[in-house]
Amino acid sequence: MRPVGRENGCAAVNILLVNIAHPAIGSRLAGEHLPPLGLLAVGGPLLDAGHSVRLIDGDHDNTPVYALADEIAAARPDALLPGHSGSTPAQPILDELTRLVRPRCPETSIVLGGVFPTFHWADILRSQPQYDYIVRGEGEA
Repeated sequence: MRPVGRENGCAAVNILLVNIAHPAIGSRLAGEHLPPLGLLAVGGPLLDAGHSVRLIDGDHDNTPVYALADEIAAARPDALLPGHSGSTPAQPILDELTRLVRPRCPETSIVLGGVFPTFHWADILRSQPQYDYIVRGEGEA
């Protein structure tokens, strides 16, 4: 895989990382907020490559999916990377969010990663056409 970034002659990309609120698994259960480490691990190398990266942490305030979709549409990112640490049970919520975003941001690339997408990538791409790419394995690379 060829690295991307300005140092390789590529244009910087406006990337939006979104951590969804999750009703069954959440950092709120610990009594204090825990950061979305998976998304932060992906965001760091993107920043290092010269891209503009912003994180919306919907799990912090239990932000509803429709409100996240509004915020994403207002941001007009080049790429949207939604996620949550509870990968398998979060997948239907990610699907709902990206279905709301797709018609409002047709030019945005929607990139999904995580444990569930790594193993079920073909089913997701077949049944959820709003996703453009699925990253399998370690997304930091």
